[in-house]
Parts: sequence; C-alpha cells; structure tokens
Amino acid sequence: MGFGQAIKTCFDKYATFSGRARRAEFWFFYLFAQVVSVLGFALILVIALTVLPTSEGGDDPTAAEQALFFGAIGVVVIASLALVIPLYTAWARRLHDMGQSGHWLWLNLVSLGLVPLIMAIFDSEQGTNRWGHDPKAVERGPLGAYAPPGQVPGGYLPRQ
Repeated sequence: MGFGQAIKTCFDKYATFSGRARRAEFWFFYLFAQVVSVLGFALILVIALTVLPTSEGGDDPTAAEQALFFGAIGVVVIASLALVIPLYTAWARRLHDMGQSGHWLWLNLVSLGLVPLIMAIFDSEQGTNRWGHDPKAVERGPLGAYAPPGQVPGGYLPRQ
C-alpha cells in the first residue's frame, strides 16, 4: 500500500473502528497527519511573525491582520480535529491487526500514548482473529511465511 492509497483508505474508513489495518496503512496516515500539523503550525508561526508586532515600537496589527491570524488558527485547529478521528480509527484497526484491543488507545488520555504507538510497530497476527481476516494472508502463502514469487517460504526453490 502506498502513501496516497493509505490516506484514501483511512478517509474512506473515516469512523470505522472495526476491522484490521496493515502497518503501511497506519504509518503512512500517521505521517500525513503529522506533516499536516507541522505545516499548519508553521503557517501560524509565519503569519504571527509577519503580522503581529515584534517590538515595543511596532504598530498594532489592523483588524484585517488580526482576522488573518485568527482565521489561520481556526483553519489549522479544524484541520487537526478533522484528522483526529481517522487517525484513531486507523490506530485501533492497527491494534486489531496485531490481535490487541483498541482500548489501548485510552492510554493517550493519561499521557501514555507512546505505549500503543510502539505496539503499532509489531507485525500482524497471522490468520483470522476476532476483528477480521488476515490482510497479509495472500503474501504469506500456505505455510505462513513470506516468499517471493516462484519460491516457497524459507528461500528454497521448488523442485522442477
């Protein structure tokens, strides 16, 4: 799954906590959300430094400049809030893919969000679990290990 496909998938499943999500889907969307946040706050910083007074002798910003500044803050806050729901749903689906409950995300409320974030690094649970079928089943093959086309898992070439 590529970057664009992961973003599209997460927005298609905007509020869907059920199911499973592969690592690529979660991490690409997580990267997208972080880039949007950083760019948004950089925009606010640039507007603040150019519009708001920077010294005692500076002129007070006009009403239009203040509206621009607060409007930019509003847009960034709305964009960040719009990304929170699909981020948490993808995160819950990622935990489901590992065989864990999405309730681990409650740790974010007590500043322990690093725990489920580290958990999202681990590989998927093989086979079907209570949240759905294995999205990597096709790649794993019948023996449950990865193998390039034309080879069996373990790196051995099939007999001819």
